[in-house]
Formats: sequence, C-alpha cells, structure tokens
Amino acid sequence: MFEAETYIRELENVYRQHGNPIFAEGASRYMKYRFPFFGVKTPLRRELAAAFVKSHGLPEGEALKALCRACFDSEYRDIHYFVGDALRNKIKTMDASFLPVFEELIGLNSWWDSVDFLAPKFVGGLLLRFPEQIPLYVDRWIESDNFWYQRAAIIYQLGYKQKTDAQRLFANVLRRADSKEFFVQKGAGWALREYAKVNPVAVQDFVEGNKLPPLTAREALRIIKANREYTL
Repeated sequence: MFEAETYIRELENVYRQHGNPIFAEGASRYMKYRFPFFGVKTPLRRELAAAFVKSHGLPEGEALKALCRACFDSEYRDIHYFVGDALRNKIKTMDASFLPVFEELIGLNSWWDSVDFLAPKFVGGLLLRFPEQIPLYVDRWIESDNFWYQRAAIIYQLGYKQKTDAQRLFANVLRRADSKEFFVQKGAGWALREYAKVNPVAVQDFVEGNKLPPLTAREALRIIKANREYTL
C-alpha cells in the first residue's frame, strides 16, 4: 500500500542532502520568509525530482491525489514544487477528478509561485480538455473572497494562445477591476499581455475602453507599446 508520508520523508532527505544553506536563506527571504527551503536551485531540483520518480515511481489515481496533498502539507517549499516538477508531463493523462485536488492546493500555502503553476499548468491544462467544468471552477473562483482564487480565475488561460476565451478573460478582468490587491491587478495585466501576443487589437481596445487599475493597464499594453516603438 502506498504511503504518501513515507514517500515525502524520503524526498525531503534527498533535497536536504543536496541543499545549500546560503541559497535556502536567500530563497526564503525572497518569499518574505513564508516558507523554509532546502536550498536546491531549480535546475538541480528538477533533476532530483525526475531521478526520484524514476527510482520510486509515481502512484496512480487516488494515491496520486493523496501524494499531491501530502506535498503541500510539508513545511518546505521545495516539496510543494515537487507537484509541478513531477506531474507536469502527466497532465495529458489526468481526468477531471483531479480538478478538486488542484483547487484545494491553490488554497494551501498560497503564494504567487504556487498559484502560478497550479492555475495555468494544471487547472488550465485540464479545463482545456474538459471545458464543461469551467463554470464549476472559474466562475466560482472569480467571486471568491480569496484573492488567490481570483488570480487563478484570471490567469488559468495563460497558455491558451488562439484558444483563449477572450470573452471570459475580459469579463473576469472587469469583475475584479475594482480590486486593490496587487496580485490580482498584476495577474490581470499578465493574462491580458499574453493574449495580446495573438490578438493585440482586441487587448488594446479592451484596455482603452474600460476603466482598469493603472498597473493592470500598464502590464497589459507593455508588449504592444514595445512593438510599436520597435517599428517606428
């Protein structure tokens, strides 16, 4: 029987052996001391994660869901990242039953670094395959009192490019245009900027035609303005 806690303890031991205390302090400081780190830089951490999965395997189904939750129960941020490192190539084989798991993780140990891989990579990847689930999650998140869910509802389409539902993106940005929260304003600008890469006219018209926070508008138009200056 798979024991997620045992799996996590062994993973922690691997990261601890390869960690650098100086880098750990710097990483923790960068994250406003919200989480301790082992101090394994990202390229090595991903190598260690891949090697660990190769030697220990990954469970399936409910056991995999339990492992995801156990990762976010760890005090170490490096272990939270294991979900992104180890599962990023499995999103195409996951079914919609994983959506409640990722929804739960967005609300656990929340900060921009976790939300920004859970929402676009995992939730976004699943919703692209199971669009009928969008109203059940995205439309509920944008109304949440938790600004991390608001951000997730705005940025989940980051990788969609031409498949972006512009109407929903614009509606969600407008729904939270009165937010004073930095991470909501910044996330909205980021999402609009990404869509501007495939439809700059629509984004410019949207920004100029609506009252948005200055941060959101500035971030949204950054690429458009840069391209305009480049062609002058």
